[in-house]
Amino acid sequence: MARRKKLTPAIIKKLVKEERQKLNETLELGLKNSADVYKKVPEIAAGKYANTLEKCINHYKACKIQEAKLRRQLKKIQETKRKLKAKLIKNLD
Repeated sequence: MARRKKLTPAIIKKLVKEERQKLNETLELGLKNSADVYKKVPEIAAGKYANTLEKCINHYKACKIQEAKLRRQLKKIQETKRKLKAKLIKNLD
């Protein structure tokens, strides 16, 4: 016997959102039936986007490296500030 899933407001909202998206696609393409959308929309080969994806991944890796360098610099600055603050407090006493 199949399990029954309780319909919560979140699940209902998700279902309505999906159906609304399907209807919008159908209306944008000027079709009467949502099943015809997949027939009309052309399929694009993934090879055309491989370079773009590769560039995004490389940029992401470069950003991670730069972030690590900046974190190290920030730690050095914070340590310097901490030492200077301690020195100032010591000189005031």
